[in-house]
Amino acid sequence: MIGANMIARLGGMATLVLIGHAYSEADLGTYFQLLAMVGLAVTATQAGSGPLLVRMAQNAAFGQAMHVVTTRFLIAGFASILIVTTTSVPLAKYWPLILIPFAAALSPDWMIAAKTRFSRLGMIAVIGQACGIVVAVWASLSHSDLALYLIAPAVSLANLALATAFAFEQSSTKAPMAPKGSVFGLVGFTLLAGFVPNLDFVLLGTDNDPLFLAQRVFLFCAGLIAAIASTLFAKNEVGQIRDIWLLAPMALISGLLLFLPGNLANLFYASPSDDLFTILQIGAAWPVLMAFIARQILILQEISAAKWLGWGCLALMIITAFVMPTSELAPDIMKLIEFRLACLVLILLACQKVATRRQVVA
Repeated sequence: MIGANMIARLGGMATLVLIGHAYSEADLGTYFQLLAMVGLAVTATQAGSGPLLVRMAQNAAFGQAMHVVTTRFLIAGFASILIVTTTSVPLAKYWPLILIPFAAALSPDWMIAAKTRFSRLGMIAVIGQACGIVVAVWASLSHSDLALYLIAPAVSLANLALATAFAFEQSSTKAPMAPKGSVFGLVGFTLLAGFVPNLDFVLLGTDNDPLFLAQRVFLFCAGLIAAIASTLFAKNEVGQIRDIWLLAPMALISGLLLFLPGNLANLFYASPSDDLFTILQIGAAWPVLMAFIARQILILQEISAAKWLGWGCLALMIITAFVMPTSELAPDIMKLIEFRLACLVLILLACQKVATRRQVVA
């Protein structure tokens, strides 16, 4: 599955190259900022329920699972209304993006993950990205706003259709349900993992086009980390294998960002600014920091003693983003984002030691 997801992420990179050389930095900046907002809406829609739904499916608790899916759909509606009412861009321009949270709410990909049918998930990812590339080719040739804003929905709707087709194939894998005391923590940590890649960019970097162009490169890493982490979670993988899968690919990408930022920027965009080169180089540590956060979440999310930690860290990230002073310069914002991620890593590491000690004593 990880290999298939790598292919899918490469498809996402191909899409970025196509539109990056066809649209201006201003057009792409607006588009990527809206995508980041939609990304937060998708995280809110899924409400940290992915791993919980996997465990429910593995224990045939489908009645409870349907209640969760209904809740996700309602949240998608509220999140979409919030986007429409808070953005200054006309809805007629970006309306296709509003389909994405609803597709995320209804997708039964968790049923496939519960059966550990990872080849199916990989196939869905690859075909979904292929659909996105087709629309991206249309966008690059036509320079149409409609085509640009249909790329991401095309991927989401293709994923929804394929996941629905594969979800009801006969196969089952039994796994222990998380203890009731840790379900709350499982949801909190999943929300934290989903919000972090977009949260600081949206709250700290409003209307900063180079920053959002750089974020699309970083989100390639976040998507790969999410794919690896979900596979490790479903397989209950621990120890050195988990750490190697999470950290080694991100260390390689960080090296490329540090030493070859100009090459990467020129690969994705037609006329990248000097600010973009600087942001990518400054942000070289971002993939590794995100990998460490994913590692700590995998360790902590099913420990009852840490059930409040994910929620507390998420609240801390949101509150501090509003109260701390920030800069209008994109490189300074990137430094601040990495500093905040590093602090989050240290908090999670410290709390892991405390939670593990409490678990041993109990």
